[in-house]
Amino acid sequence: MSGNENKPINIAIVGLGGQGVITLAKLIANTNFMLGKKVCYNEQHGLSQRGGSVQSSIRINEADNPLFAAKDTDFIIGLEKLETLRYLYLAKEAKPKVLVSNRYDIRTTSDLGLEMFPESDDIDKEILKYSSATYIFDALGFEASVKSKLKPVNVAVFSVLTTFPELGLPTGKAEDYVMEYLGRNILLKQINKKAFKEGPKWMKKVE
Repeated sequence: MSGNENKPINIAIVGLGGQGVITLAKLIANTNFMLGKKVCYNEQHGLSQRGGSVQSSIRINEADNPLFAAKDTDFIIGLEKLETLRYLYLAKEAKPKVLVSNRYDIRTTSDLGLEMFPESDDIDKEILKYSSATYIFDALGFEASVKSKLKPVNVAVFSVLTTFPELGLPTGKAEDYVMEYLGRNILLKQINKKAFKEGPKWMKKVE
């Protein structure tokens, strides 16, 4: 990425319905907006309520057009591995940074039983080939550590994104917005605050 602070930063977020893709996009976009930056985003999704594919694109330092060419992708954030693999075409020219969850939800797509899905480790290897840096978020470990029914992986991932200096997301401001947007009552505030605080410890860089 360029050192030019006004250069658009292009982010693709992918996952399945119910994983919080759209909420994560709003957290990133609105926190940047609160910081006085230009920002725009869109949502592209199918049967999100039935576990269908969901994608959102965000552009920071750009106010008019949320779409960008694959070669201009700076970040891919995947809340599910297979969906990240499906959208890896965005990375083949750009070599973006990739943050991907270790959640791998194999869905039945055929009554004939002929489905063939790649192994989780093979997906990691493919991502490594086309990224400038790959980070794995241990969503399964994070969810196991959360004692409530609500397991806000997207909030924890948002916290991880504050550790990437290119995105310019101050931790304090980002946490304030989580509390404003997702803290409708004391219980939700406690759950989301804990998720935000602990998010970075569940991320590791893949070498």
